[in-house]
Amino acid sequence: MGSEALRLDGVSKRFGTVAALQEAWLNVEDGEFVTLLGPSGCGKTTLLNLIAGFLEADAGEIFIGGQLVTQLPVWERNLGMVFQSYALFPHMDVAKNVGYGLRARGVSKAEAARRVEEALALVRLSALAGRRSRELSGGQQQRVALARALVIRPRLLLLDEPFSALDRNLRAEMQIELKEIQQRLGVTTIFVTHDQGEAMSMSDRVAVMSEGRILQLDTPEGIYRRPAHAFVASFVGDATMLPGQLIRRNGATALVRAAGREFTVPTAPLEALAEGAAILLYLRPEHLSPEDEGLAGTVASRAYLGDRAELVVEVPGAGRILLRVPGVEALHRWPVGAPIRIGFTRAEPVAFPA
Repeated sequence: MGSEALRLDGVSKRFGTVAALQEAWLNVEDGEFVTLLGPSGCGKTTLLNLIAGFLEADAGEIFIGGQLVTQLPVWERNLGMVFQSYALFPHMDVAKNVGYGLRARGVSKAEAARRVEEALALVRLSALAGRRSRELSGGQQQRVALARALVIRPRLLLLDEPFSALDRNLRAEMQIELKEIQQRLGVTTIFVTHDQGEAMSMSDRVAVMSEGRILQLDTPEGIYRRPAHAFVASFVGDATMLPGQLIRRNGATALVRAAGREFTVPTAPLEALAEGAAILLYLRPEHLSPEDEGLAGTVASRAYLGDRAELVVEVPGAGRILLRVPGVEALHRWPVGAPIRIGFTRAEPVAFPA
């Protein structure tokens, strides 16, 4: 990493009266795996299509490898694209599907055959080179689509929700396989998903999007532990929100009160607030634990997940708090309706304006 693979400078796109993308700024380094994460309709596919050249930006500039490509057509950008729908040719066999882009670029038959063989070996499909795409499973078709995108040796690899049609186990397998291939080749990758687990497990950095804007670009740990926006805190991971009050700011940290207790939080999200203003405190379930002297509540619901259980605890004056505890312990100690006390000793909360 180090050199710039992709840069977006204030890129915007409207469809009629709808602002699909609003002044997107993004820098991706060579060899990075960056995920665009957000709910449906947030603008992530629009952003990917602008990078690919399928759409034309209304404002802003796009650079790939330092070259301005905003007005460059799709076929001159040399990008590999993997779609949710696979987009394979059903009348062609696997090898011809993979080699299609090479033939369109005028690569010789001998060189194309060699590169197709390499690409199929990379995705572990060499034995299926002569099979028709319609005869393949969903996972195999996705591997063919990936091989086709990689065989042209793209400057960027773009993937739009590529695993959303796969079952859970196959999806997890493909996530691991894609990340291993990406690291082996060092290809710069832009990945689109609405699945936070997928984004957090695969990415070097994650760009969280909402309503056409990139709200935060950071490492998975930074997104989870240091969210810069209330939407990011609530969308990525589970969080309990407690109403509270800003007591005072002390440089980089601030003191807030919620559920009758005081917490130290980062100041940055609260800079515009006056002391005494209402805030929402965000607590992750793994930062809470049962304690004899903790906040008193009652188990309102319980979900057993094997190695752990998730308890929703009703606390008078604070609402509902999500707590994770060992699964076996939960079965015996905390049935629905049982009293429980919650401690905040491991809490690393953040707070945002209410």
